[in-house]
Amino acid sequence: MSNLFRFIPISQLADKFPEGSWWARFYQDFSDEQLAAYYEGDLTLPSLDLDWEQPFPQQKEVIIIFIDGNLTVDNLYNNETDGAIGLMVIGNMSVKNIAVGGQEIYVSGNLLIEEIVCGSYNHGEMIVKGDLSAAVLVQDDEYSIKVDGHKSIVCLVNVWEGDGVFQELPVGIHEVLIDDLFLDMEEEDAEFSFCTLVTVIKEGRSALKKITESPTKKEAIPLYFTHNTINEENILKLTQCILMPNNKPSFDFQEQGVFFKVQLEHIDADGDKRDLSVYMNDNRNHYYIWVEQDHSVGLLSRTIDEGSDWEDITESQEQLAEISDCWTMLLTCANMAELYLRNIEVQYVQDILQNSVIQELYSEEEENEGFWDGSKCYSFRQTHTDEDGDLLYGRIEIKTPDGAYYFYSVENGTYVSRHYQPPDQYGKEDLSYLNLRRWEASERYFTRFKQFLSQMIEAGVNS
Repeated sequence: MSNLFRFIPISQLADKFPEGSWWARFYQDFSDEQLAAYYEGDLTLPSLDLDWEQPFPQQKEVIIIFIDGNLTVDNLYNNETDGAIGLMVIGNMSVKNIAVGGQEIYVSGNLLIEEIVCGSYNHGEMIVKGDLSAAVLVQDDEYSIKVDGHKSIVCLVNVWEGDGVFQELPVGIHEVLIDDLFLDMEEEDAEFSFCTLVTVIKEGRSALKKITESPTKKEAIPLYFTHNTINEENILKLTQCILMPNNKPSFDFQEQGVFFKVQLEHIDADGDKRDLSVYMNDNRNHYYIWVEQDHSVGLLSRTIDEGSDWEDITESQEQLAEISDCWTMLLTCANMAELYLRNIEVQYVQDILQNSVIQELYSEEEENEGFWDGSKCYSFRQTHTDEDGDLLYGRIEIKTPDGAYYFYSVENGTYVSRHYQPPDQYGKEDLSYLNLRRWEASERYFTRFKQFLSQMIEAGVNS
């Protein structure tokens, strides 16, 4: 491989080191005897070992490899994480596996990893100025990976805590990585071995198990709505579903840009009679469906243009097809609500917030960090009025290993409301009823929380 490179003093690359990189700041600290292996253009290699002296045994003074172009390599690794050869790629890098530590790896473009990226120990970091994409990030709390662009990780696992996230669902590290990577598999707390990971990669083997986790529930559960006919039966079922509050005659929500409102027959505050009805509004039309005294159903539509008139579409096959899409979405959302929202009772969450163990957590310090369960964090908020006079409802917050949040709040007397906050963002959002994986994730995280909290409460009682 050495004939592909020019070996030059590090100082000769001073103008090429990107601003902000470690080498741009400290290149002058090295003598002319300490070399860079410089390659100009795009380079493809079967593997690259960054341990000292390994790539260039005849040029043992090489301490950084500089690729002035794109780099494609099957496997990139080093065993010794207390210090290793640096790598700088002025372009994009494509790799099958990365297991490194002890140096700066700098990619000025995008980094694409087919399988695993693993950084070990605290003597190194990876900097990606573009996007990073990987199947699995094996995370060491001490190793830094900085990404300026978009980060797309299918699965994240933490070697210290043993847990992680696979496509938003909680997962254990042993479900992701092959057993060979763990020392003393007979022991309950078998430790992950970075050196074994490097060996497996060197041998050309995959360190991954096949994950076939499904977001769907394992048990067969009958659907709330079994057909999507627009009739009185289904409208009545909508008014009787879990989304209908006890103290109001209607509920509403938005899904994929469509606004829905389901309303019971009632007399409003102005004394006007309101129909048993469903209102829907997409980016083109308003739709109104109501039940007549003879139990038949009427359908009206008008465009979103100001001043447009309502039109009876009960007999219009073309417009019935348009309203049918929104109607089917509404029933699907109600099915999801029935499937998941009944699984967490309002009283259960209220009791947790009033539990003495949780109360004690708040009495000990004003800014508490909650309870840590592996790399998941559980924290709590009591119902109170803030300094601006706004009522803040009590809730349970679960921070997941990838930095996302799931919120479970008691703002509704009928069910526990659920919200989501994406990683690296601020501000909660409604869970999309059509995002099955996210609803299932919220369910599984809460199940793990209940198991953890029961142990905490028992320990608190017995201590």
